[in-house]
Amino acid sequence: MNAATSLSSPVQPPKFRKDHFGRALMIGAIIEALMIGGLIYSHLSQPVTVKPKPKIMAIHMMKPAPPKPKPVPPPPKPVVHPKPVPKPVPRPPIPRPIPHPVVHHPLPPQPLLAKKAVPQAPVYTPPVTPPAPPPPPAPSPAARQSAINTYAAMLRTRVQANARVPDSVRMMHVSGTATISFRLTPSGHLLSAQVARSSGIGAIDRAALKAVEDTSFPPFIRKMPQHPMTFDVLVHLSAHGS
Repeated sequence: MNAATSLSSPVQPPKFRKDHFGRALMIGAIIEALMIGGLIYSHLSQPVTVKPKPKIMAIHMMKPAPPKPKPVPPPPKPVVHPKPVPKPVPRPPIPRPIPHPVVHHPLPPQPLLAKKAVPQAPVYTPPVTPPAPPPPPAPSPAARQSAINTYAAMLRTRVQANARVPDSVRMMHVSGTATISFRLTPSGHLLSAQVARSSGIGAIDRAALKAVEDTSFPPFIRKMPQHPMTFDVLVHLSAHGS
């Protein structure tokens, strides 16, 4: 047993032990120096706080100031009497010159200059349309028929006065009456004319129709219907007439 144990654990020489111990001492010294340096550095890096010194306040007791004496009123001012003002001595009046009348001659009147009329912009005035007059009341049938008869009689007179007897009728020594039917507007304009009843003689019919066509007719009179109307006129022609 002892022999086996001695063989398994080798024996270190004395020189090796000495070197190992010296190295351990150096490492320990270095670590201790580092720790001391760290403590010194941490102590130096801390800020230094300076405690303020307490201020000492001194309280002194002051005596109140004595009251000021009252001001002495000023002495009254002496009364000064005004000096008498001497009266002014009247001076003799100074003679003034007599003014002469000044004659003013009137200036001739200046001619008046005609003022130029300032052109003004035309003002547009919209045209005023007068209201349409109310339509007249419709005439009665009797009044309307009376107006038509009066107008028809006037037409017969005009046509008969405008009729001319042709030479052929004078040579034949004949006479006759033709009925002419014609249509007029309310203004008196002739629209159409034709022989409604012949006289039996063509020359008399043609002369009667021409008399209607050459006659100027007046407008319709009041109370007549205001639309075109047809009238019949008897035209008499004779060889012995004018």
